[in-house]
Amino acid sequence: MNIFIVLFILLINIVNIFAMYKLLGNDIGKKEKVIFIAVGVAVMYMIVSAVYWLSSIGMNEQAADAGRDFITFTFVPVNGLCILTFLSSSYKKYKAGRLKANILRNRCVALIGVLIILLIVEFFYFKNIQNNALEMLNNNLNNEINTTQTENNNAIENNVTESNNIVNNTVSNDTEVNTTENSEVDNNTELNGAQNENANNTEEQNGSTTEDAETNSTVNAIVSNVQD
Repeated sequence: MNIFIVLFILLINIVNIFAMYKLLGNDIGKKEKVIFIAVGVAVMYMIVSAVYWLSSIGMNEQAADAGRDFITFTFVPVNGLCILTFLSSSYKKYKAGRLKANILRNRCVALIGVLIILLIVEFFYFKNIQNNALEMLNNNLNNEINTTQTENNNAIENNVTESNNIVNNTVSNDTEVNTTENSEVDNNTELNGAQNENANNTEEQNGSTTEDAETNSTVNAIVSNVQD
């Protein structure tokens, strides 16, 4: 709990105990005062705890436990200030002989009636607090689920993106390899074409040489015939 809430709860408990101690007066011994205060606070604690337990029936356990300590230690002194302080004053007058037993009894009955009304109001208030706590827990749970789903979706998208990148890189590499192979084939084709052209040129040169030789032979034959 927040430190300010803890200090507030501690303060109202101290105020409750101090008010009861002062209202019991100086005629009652310290031991009797301590016993009166201890019994009154203990009874009030058990009553508030019982009302809170009744209000939590059928409620989610986490929601019921969320505000148990805060509510109990807050409403025990609140009820004490409303009931036990008046009871302390009446008890002091009774011990001093200024209040008859039947009047003290009637005041106790009246205080019990007031306490019952307070407890009924507190019952519905406790239930409302637990419903609000349950709503907060559900909202937190939904937020956690949504966050988890978002993280999972992002992780899946990242995995898909990485897989696509790997596939694209592989395809690019294969394309580069194929392009290189095609370039090599084109180079080989050009080389073969150049070799074929060289061969054709050689054949043409050989043919020209043969024709020249035949021509020379014919000329020589003609010269020989003329000389004869």
